[in-house]
Order: sequence, then C-alpha cells, then structure tokens
Amino acid sequence: MAALQTPFVEATLRCGNCRETMQRLTMPGHYGLSVDLDVCAACHLVWFDTTETARLGGPALLELIGTMAQAQSLAHEVLRPEVGCPRCGGALKTVHNQTRWGRSLQLECLARHGAYQSFAQFLQEKGLLRPMSALDRARLLAEKGHIDCVNCGAAIGRDDAQCPHCRSVASLFDVARLARALDPEGALAPQAVHGVGAEQAALQCAACGAALPPGQSLSCPQCGATLAVNRLAEVHARVAALAPALRGLAAKPGPEVVKRRLDALGEDLPRRRAWVAEMEADASQRRPGADDEPDWSSLFSRGTNPIRAVFIALAIWFVWYFWTRG
Repeated sequence: MAALQTPFVEATLRCGNCRETMQRLTMPGHYGLSVDLDVCAACHLVWFDTTETARLGGPALLELIGTMAQAQSLAHEVLRPEVGCPRCGGALKTVHNQTRWGRSLQLECLARHGAYQSFAQFLQEKGLLRPMSALDRARLLAEKGHIDCVNCGAAIGRDDAQCPHCRSVASLFDVARLARALDPEGALAPQAVHGVGAEQAALQCAACGAALPPGQSLSCPQCGATLAVNRLAEVHARVAALAPALRGLAAKPGPEVVKRRLDALGEDLPRRRAWVAEMEADASQRRPGADDEPDWSSLFSRGTNPIRAVFIALAIWFVWYFWTRG
C-alpha cells in the first residue's frame, strides 16, 4: 500500500479495518488547546477517542479537510464486517446521533474507547454535505463529465444512489456553508468563496440569500458564490485562503470581533442581574439555621426511614455482641 506523504507523526494505533498504522494528527482546538485525531487514509476513516469532533477549531477543520482531500489519492479499502476498535480490537456498533443538521452515523466501540466516522459521515455531522439531486447530477456531467464520491473520490455512475466503492450516499459539499462555519462571526468577510467584494451573509443561496432559479444549484448567479462541489481537493483549494487569517484571529481576535462579543455579553447582562436578584431574595426569605436543625420527629413516623433502620441495626448488633460476650 502506498504511503501518504503527510507531516504527521506516526501513531501507535492500527486501523481495525486494514490493520495498517493510523496517522496521528495534532490540531488546534478551542481555547488554545490541542486536539489529537487518528486517520486511516486508505479506509477514509477518522477515529475519535472522546469529544474531539466538538473541540476542533476553524483552522483545524480546514486542515482536516485538506488531509481528507489528500487521502483520496489512495485506493479505497472496503469496510469489512469484522472491523474492530483500534484500541482493544473489540466489536463496534452503529450509532445514530441527532445533530442540528439531522442524523449522523458512527461506529462506536462497545467498551466506549471511541468511534470511527468515514470522511462523509464526519462532514455530514457538521452540516457540510447535502444529497445530490438529479439536477445536480446532470449539471456535473455537463460541466465536468463525471461524478465523484465526496468520501473516497471514486467515480459514481449517473444513476447510482451510493458510491459503488465505499457505499456513501452521493452528496455535494456546501462550500459557502463551510466558509460560514469557519468564520461564524463574519470577521473575514468578504470570504474567499464569494465572487464579489461585498460582504455576504449566509444562507439561502447559502451565501447571499438570493432565490436560486432552476438549474443554478452549484453556483449563485447573484453573488457568484460557489455553492457546492463534490471533490474535497476543490473545496480545500477554494477556502484555503482563509487559513492564515483564521490562525491570526484564533491567536488575537480583531477589535470588531472583541466589540461584538462584548455587545453580546452586554445584552445578556440584564438577565444575569435579574437571576442574581432572584437568588438573593430567595436566600433572604429563608430563616437562618432553620435547615440546619435535624428533624428527629421523622424517626417515629410511619413508613420506611433509612436513619431509623440504621439505628435499629446498630441496636441489634450491640445486643448480639454483649450477649455472645456474656
């Protein structure tokens, strides 16, 4: 199997599908923390130990998509029924997770060591894929002459609902939504996916909100934004220009971003003050020390009482102890 040229340090985990050594990626996460992922390039799988998928920052997401695009140069290893956990070798189960974008799938270790996701499943969980319509297929064939799988990069037939190699659903990558996900605060506008200089605010055309006429599902005639492609290399190339600015903003947010965050906190301040006032009023109404006095009367009430049961057990033990000693 040809080795994929990457700058990552080899990890010790072996893929539970092809048994090749997986590649360890150390990527920037939120709040200045790093996130470690393991990728099998040949199987087009990502292994998440815990919650790494939620801790990836914008620069890391863009870097991971670039890694996925590079991996598509390798022939796809078919997922075997006996695929196991790369940590313990144990069995996996299919888990359906509900996200804001709909259902997503993953193969989870029964011992809770982590979970696999294919490239397409990970991107679907992030809301970056949409199903390919008949109109999309016709336009791709007319413009490019072929249809590619967004997961493994293999060719998909004109009428195939799934990729014949990896069984992924034929989908398109929503480039404009990726740009919005990388820059949710709009600090980098105008973004690289837009064909015009004016700031665009997603989504409908997914970039400028304009209504799309029939036959215009891949690009917007209003703002020129690239809306959808089905090659990860093309996706990465179109948004790679955002990477330096994203890294700079992660290290030091711009004045407009800081102001926007402070304004958001200011809008929430009245609610916080009302909550504190309510808590103080509730505390002042309570009689000091009232809750600290034990309620001994409950020991003689009817029904089950755990404290009374403990006292009875201790009394029985003392009687037994002194009886046997005598």
